Amino acid sequence: MKNRFFYYQLLDEREEQLMNKAGTESFHVFIGLILLSYLVAILAPALFNPDILLVTLLLGIFFFFNRARHLGVTYYSRFHFTIGGCLLVTLAITTLLMLQNYQFNIEIYQHNPLNVKYLSAWAITYLIYLPWVFIGNLGLKSYGEWAQKKFEQDMDELESME
Repeated sequence: MKNRFFYYQLLDEREEQLMNKAGTESFHVFIGLILLSYLVAILAPALFNPDILLVTLLLGIFFFFNRARHLGVTYYSRFHFTIGGCLLVTLAITTLLMLQNYQFNIEIYQHNPLNVKYLSAWAITYLIYLPWVFIGNLGLKSYGEWAQKKFEQDMDELESME
C-alpha cells in the first residue's frame, strides 16, 4: 500500500542507518522522560502540568537532531507532503489549538463543543493555518531538490577524485 500523505526518497543508505541509530537513542531518552512524567503525575498530581509532555517531546526532538549531528549525518533526502498530507497536517495543528482554546474558553462556549462560536473558530483557524502549511511544504520540497543536487555533486566529486 502506497502512502498518500507524504513523499519520501532516500538518497544515501549509510546515513539512513546513522539516522536510525540516533532515532533509537532519542526514543529511549524520550520514553524515560515520559515515564518520569507519569511518575510525577501519579505521585504528585498537583505538580503535574500537561505542558511537561510537550517539553519532553521537544527535548526528545532536540536530542535526536543533536545526536544525528554528532554522528556526522548530513542526511540527503527528499521529503514533502502531498496535498492530502498538507490538509491532514493543518487539521492536526488546528485540532491541537482548538482543544487548548476550548479548555481555556469553556465558559464562552457555554460548556458545549457544538457551540456556533466554537465551530466557527475551528473553520477560521483551519483557513488561517492552511496557507502556512503549504508554504512550509514548498520549502521542504525545494530543500529536497537542493539536497538531491548537492548529493549528486558530492558523488561526482568523489568519482572525479578517483
